[in-house]
Amino acid sequence: MEVVIGIVLGIAGIAAGYRFGFSRGQTAGSKEAHYEIDQRLRSFTEAIARGRAPAELTPGSPEEGLQRALEHGWAPREAERERALHDAIGRVSTVLNKNVRRPLNGFDDLAGADELRERIGRALGAIQDIEFFITEPSYICETTDLGQLVQRVSREFVSDQNVGVRVALGDGSIRASVNPKTLLDALYLVLHNAARFGEGETVDLLLEKDDGFVRITVRDRGAGFSEEAFQRAFDPFYSTSDEGLGLGLPHARKAVEAMGGKIELRNGTDGSGEVEVSFSAS
Repeated sequence: MEVVIGIVLGIAGIAAGYRFGFSRGQTAGSKEAHYEIDQRLRSFTEAIARGRAPAELTPGSPEEGLQRALEHGWAPREAERERALHDAIGRVSTVLNKNVRRPLNGFDDLAGADELRERIGRALGAIQDIEFFITEPSYICETTDLGQLVQRVSREFVSDQNVGVRVALGDGSIRASVNPKTLLDALYLVLHNAARFGEGETVDLLLEKDDGFVRITVRDRGAGFSEEAFQRAFDPFYSTSDEGLGLGLPHARKAVEAMGGKIELRNGTDGSGEVEVSFSAS
């Protein structure tokens, strides 16, 4: 079992190493070009911290641009990137610790085969979830019957999550050019988000055609989106829950827009949250 634990944690280590290597490779080509500006901004930032910043700055200079950003309450880009990376690593680490490390470490020599199988299954499931988000889906589109697709994703979601989905379909055949598998995955993520913030209550899934567009609306029974959520819901690794990766809605948005669609958030008249996915009708 220690070998299994080592393999699982090794995968997490490889992912971290890949991220570090990618970052180094990405910046190497432009390092020399940006070195002087980086040094100037770093020196200017240190001068501000010591209260020694010059009273007047050359218009159009990097220092003058940074000063304007600070006056408007914007943090330097490097600080933003570092904070975002820190938050992302922390969230992934939390998920791996809860869903991989704990299940594999939390049993003794007396554990039975069924318990071992269940714990290993949970750990592998968590790794597969992360793998899903880093695997590029297919965006090759074909004309698809969205009524059938909506019914299929609702059945799969109810079976997997034990959360009810109430489906309402528009009249006649409703078709659009999409990749069926990619759209199904995106809608599943939207349903999952609605179920979580609707506290497990039944989710509404509406498909309709209007003025040359098809619209798929997912409505939860929660408290609706906060102002912060409206601003950050599509930011990778943003989540108001400690248990999730915060990648569901960002992944869904990327998939929908790559297929030529659009995804929007709003609150319903009763305060519930709504996510609308739309495409041009075929």
